[in-house]
Amino acid sequence: MHATSPSRTATHHTQNVTALPPHVWFAGRLLDVLTGRRPVASLAGRVVPEAYDRLWDLVNARADWGYVARGHAPRLLTKPRVSPSPDGTAIEVAATVALAPDIVRALAFRLERDGTRAGGAGWRCTAVEAR
Repeated sequence: MHATSPSRTATHHTQNVTALPPHVWFAGRLLDVLTGRRPVASLAGRVVPEAYDRLWDLVNARADWGYVARGHAPRLLTKPRVSPSPDGTAIEVAATVALAPDIVRALAFRLERDGTRAGGAGWRCTAVEAR
């Protein structure tokens, strides 16, 4: 029996990983922040200052999200609804989330292309809401 080298195994696993679309990645991170599983600072640099301030307001106003979600795995309940701008420089996203089996809430946010990142391929959140 031959031993598999760690580098060969790691290479094999990383080849099967696909990057999430930016709106799916951000929706998951936003849900983690709003339920207290990640700090707000984990989104620093990916959110413009006005939206970052709004995110802090939401975290404080939605403290019940973390309480309700304790003992449960909050998740996106439905596939996020995406509305791209005509020129493709922005997307507006709405998603339904389940905090617990019988508690459903909504998230909405806007992502805009960030030309300041290497290659201009990054996205930044410019607006965020949670109800």
